[in-house]
Amino acid sequence: MSTSISIGDRAIGPGEPTFVIAEAGINHNGSLKVAKMMIDVAANAGVDCIKFQKRDLDSLYRKDVLSDPNREGQSFQFLIPLLREVELSEEEYVEIAAHCRNRGVLFLCTPWDKPSVDFLETLNVPAYKVASADMTNLDLLEYIAARGKPMIVSTGMSTWEEICKTVDFLKGLRAEFMLMHCNSTYPSAYRDVNLRLMERLAGFGVPIGYSGHERGIVVSTVASALGACVIERHFTLDRTMRGPDHAASIEPEGLTRMVKYMRTVELAMGTDQRRISRGEEMLRESLGKSLVAACDIPEGTLIEREMIVVKSPGRGVSPQMMDSLVGKPAPRDIPAESEFVPSDMGVAQ
Repeated sequence: MSTSISIGDRAIGPGEPTFVIAEAGINHNGSLKVAKMMIDVAANAGVDCIKFQKRDLDSLYRKDVLSDPNREGQSFQFLIPLLREVELSEEEYVEIAAHCRNRGVLFLCTPWDKPSVDFLETLNVPAYKVASADMTNLDLLEYIAARGKPMIVSTGMSTWEEICKTVDFLKGLRAEFMLMHCNSTYPSAYRDVNLRLMERLAGFGVPIGYSGHERGIVVSTVASALGACVIERHFTLDRTMRGPDHAASIEPEGLTRMVKYMRTVELAMGTDQRRISRGEEMLRESLGKSLVAACDIPEGTLIEREMIVVKSPGRGVSPQMMDSLVGKPAPRDIPAESEFVPSDMGVAQ
């Protein structure tokens, strides 16, 4: 499997800039106006992509659950009416996708069922995000994989054995995919985030990302520095808005700062090669040290340790070369307070 994939014109993988997904989810609360405002916020924050969610409730839930949510417990009493309320029409999704194009931000959408996949194909989405709840849904994964597009698969709520089985399944389909480390609690407690698991996920040989539901932006920024190729964060216009995801989402200012911090950290991470910057070159001369003659040394004199002192500036032979200088005959008259040069050690300049 490849350790990098491409979505649109963006390469995603080790060594590439972090691909930042602003997860709008259902935080638009069923309002096209709010959805467009969220796109504007995401574009202004500098994210690469904004992602929504698409459901066909008749395909997603059993008929008896839809007809009487109360029979399945308190969570469904709240969830089913809410999902009906916030689901946008297909025409509105068309407008959303167009607004994303106009703002220069990639449009993605999580399909929760097969009819939603079929609809998103009409929008020509460049990739598919698979929610944690569907990581074990091999039927849906196979249906998405048949579209031949990259898949971003979240691993929240799943055991390691389930993750391994899904990875083997997708590799068997020769699907192009990446895995997102995730804790699906809203909000996630810091002690439950477990960022070190990304290292283990990387062993599958596919790009690894992080889908964060924790409060604040520190953990997601650190995940990027630790090698997450993709960072996905829920965001909202206002955390006090009605809905299940708003309270655990970051607001516009937080989204902007998160992207800024990630790009700053990317610059600071650099490479594993030691380079001397232009600023350091100047400091090497003004603050660095050189080997200097402590007294006049006539030509032919064997140089002794007492004949050498270490002084600034750092234009001459490095103090690290002291042992290479001691015991050598002076090849010239060396005045006191003058710097030794490489030829004094028998080294051609």
